Amino acid sequence: MHTFIGLKDGLNDEDLAWLFQTGVERVVSPGTAIVREGVRPNAIFLVILGQFSVRLENVAAEPLAVLRVGELVGEISFLEGSPASATIVAEEESAVLAIDNQLLNQRIREDAPFAARIYRSFALTAERRLRNRVDQLASLCAIGSAVRGQSDCRMSASG
Repeated sequence: MHTFIGLKDGLNDEDLAWLFQTGVERVVSPGTAIVREGVRPNAIFLVILGQFSVRLENVAAEPLAVLRVGELVGEISFLEGSPASATIVAEEESAVLAIDNQLLNQRIREDAPFAARIYRSFALTAERRLRNRVDQLASLCAIGSAVRGQSDCRMSASG
């Protein structure tokens, strides 16, 4: 069984087994989107092979993030019942485990302890991503401060 960074914390072996029994493995070709910005995904995805980039449709820049084996995709849209805020594209030959939102919702309604564990795993995923983003921003700030000759990232009153 694959190890999933986004789900292993909080879920037990039975939960993971259910996800693998319920999910459908999909091979994804390079350049193929598994989630499109503005469209509500019908599944959450676990990356089991390869690499995906997180991109905004109208911004022709570097990816916002790179998702690798073990990452969870689409959980925020699942939780909010909203369209995706970004597009997720395979950067290389990849594979995901797609877990249908309706089946997941049904399990959550029928099994309160499972619901608590899956929601906790989603929260831990969000926390890890936020912490990584803050660390990235702090690094950029430190580089910018060094270039500007400042000792920290606070802007001066005249700046």
